[in-house]
Amino acid sequence: MANFKLFIDAEADFYYNIPSPHFSKIDMVKWKLNKLRGKAYRYPNPSRKGIENIIKILNKYKFPATFCFCGHLYLKECSGWQHFDEIKPQANWYKNKIGKDWYYWDKGGNFKTKPGLYMGDLIEDISSNENFEFGLHSFTHEALTLESKETVDSIINAGMKAAKERGIIPTSFGAPFEMISDTRDPNKVFDVLRKYKLKNVQFSGQDTNLTIHRKFDITKIKKENNLNIHWISNYLEGTDPNKKIKTIIKGIKSTTKTDKTYILATHDFTWKNTKKLELLIKKIQSLQR
Repeated sequence: MANFKLFIDAEADFYYNIPSPHFSKIDMVKWKLNKLRGKAYRYPNPSRKGIENIIKILNKYKFPATFCFCGHLYLKECSGWQHFDEIKPQANWYKNKIGKDWYYWDKGGNFKTKPGLYMGDLIEDISSNENFEFGLHSFTHEALTLESKETVDSIINAGMKAAKERGIIPTSFGAPFEMISDTRDPNKVFDVLRKYKLKNVQFSGQDTNLTIHRKFDITKIKKENNLNIHWISNYLEGTDPNKKIKTIIKGIKSTTKTDKTYILATHDFTWKNTKKLELLIKKIQSLQR
C-alpha cells in the first residue's frame, strides 16, 4: 500500500497582504495585480472559497488531511494588533518591499466583515471531523527564520492561544515560504516548536538568509528530538496543469512496500474549483485499495 499524507497551508487573505521575501521586482508587480484582482471579486472571497472547496471535496471522499492555519485565521474577531502579546516582525525585508508596518492590514473585524482573515466559524464546523488534523502556519504568515528566537516564540505562542479559543491544540506546523531552518541558526524555529509540543513539521531543506538550498524529496518520516520531520515531496495547486497529477501519482506509487511517505502540500487560496483535487483523490484511493 502506498504511503501518503496531505498538508494544506491555509493562509487565505494573507496571500494578498504578505508578499514573499523572495519576490523579485517583477514578482511584486504580479502580486499587486493579483491583490487588485482579489478585491474585484470580494464575495465569495476567493481565498476563503478555496478552503471551502478543499473541505467539501475531502468530506465527499472522507479523505484525511492536515490543515495548517495561520493563527490569526483561528479567530472569529479581533480589534487589531496586539492579539496575544506577539512581537511585531523586525526583519527589514517587509518594509523594503511594502513600505508599511507589518499589521497595516489588521484594523479589526470579524468573520462576517472580513471572511478571509477570520475563519474561526469555519474551523469550529470542521474541528470534530475525525479525518482532519490541525496545525499552525505561523500567526500572520511571518518569515520565521529571519526573526529573533524571542519573536518566533511570541508568534507561535499567539497561534497556539488563538487555536485554543476554538478548542483546538495544534499538532503540526508548516512554515510560511517553507522558511523553517537557516544554516546560521538551524534549530531556532525547531526549538520553539518543541517548546509548544508541535510534533509534525513540514520540511524541504534549509536557507541561508534569503538564499534557498531546499529541494523536494520522497523519504521516510524521521523523528528528531521529539519532532516528526515530514519532507515535502511536491506541491499541487489548483492552478497547476493536469499533467502534474501524473508526476505525483508516479511518486506515490514509488512508496509502495517501502517505509517512505509521499508528502503533498498545497495552499488553500489556489483552489477555485475542485476538479484536480478530486481527480487526485480518486487515483490515490484506487492505489490504496
